Amino acid sequence: MERELKPSPSRHVRSIGLDIFFTIITFGLYNIYIQYCQVKAVNVMLGEEKYSWGWWLFLTIVTFGLYHIYHEYRQATDIEHKAGGVQHLVLLSVALSCFGLAPVCDAIQQSHINRYFGSTSL
Repeated sequence: MERELKPSPSRHVRSIGLDIFFTIITFGLYNIYIQYCQVKAVNVMLGEEKYSWGWWLFLTIVTFGLYHIYHEYRQATDIEHKAGGVQHLVLLSVALSCFGLAPVCDAIQQSHINRYFGSTSL
């Protein structure tokens, strides 16, 4: 039996400022939790279980981070498609991830996720 994914704005809207703060003070480890939250949010946006946090974590570790760049590409493509009006998110996400700035990439993606769920605040 498949469970139906329904949008829950308060559950998927995150404070980008707090996410960045906690990522900095935990030396990047908090970004793993942010990735978990974004996987859940994008799955709800798509209405299907396309992304798996467990597989993301496993493949990112096994490929020494290379899979994460591909994951950011895929996720940015879906956010761009569902959010509408977003330009260059895919290119920006891949470039930032390649240069080790994945938390910045996640902050930009989270701003689009927040807008999709109806929040305009940071």
